[in-house]
Amino acid sequence: MPTRLPRRFGIVAAIDLSEYAEIVLEHAFDQVARHTAADLHVVTVVEHASELEDTKRRMAALVLPALDNLSATDWCVKLHVRAGRVHEEITSLAAELRADLIVVGRFGLHHPGMDGSVASRVVDTATCPTLVVGLTDDSPDAITACEHCVAVRRDSAGERWFCAEHSAPDRASLASVALTPSTWTGGGLMW
Repeated sequence: MPTRLPRRFGIVAAIDLSEYAEIVLEHAFDQVARHTAADLHVVTVVEHASELEDTKRRMAALVLPALDNLSATDWCVKLHVRAGRVHEEITSLAAELRADLIVVGRFGLHHPGMDGSVASRVVDTATCPTLVVGLTDDSPDAITACEHCVAVRRDSAGERWFCAEHSAPDRASLASVALTPSTWTGGGLMW
């Protein structure tokens, strides 16, 4: 019988060659670094086949220098330039490769003639998990948490989530369930 090689983790990183492409690549590299054997497929999509050659050169100029700074052990990186509808080409490549993850950016830009962002359409049509990278002011690092709420969470081990001010009746409430060996019975949740 032939020896079966271990399955490699496959990632499709979709970039648009804008000033934000490096951020998407950084997140893709971070995901690849979490696996001992991984294949990274970096893809960009053009509208017309006549743009393929120029885009290949621009893509190589962006991606190849970034690879020089990585200490990879068992990675394989492939560059893809496709012509067509952006979200369809990204998700098609991921499906063809049976990718484990797609990494795509959402930076407030929309392609002309499209309702919604490319990232939203990729999420809606992808056959694998999708990591959407964005720049927003409401990221967890940018949000200032109420120090009293943080103390309530810590002191109650997550049983209570909000301080008295933020747990007013007119505010949303949160119910949480802690799973312990006594509540999880190998296939059913006991209430």
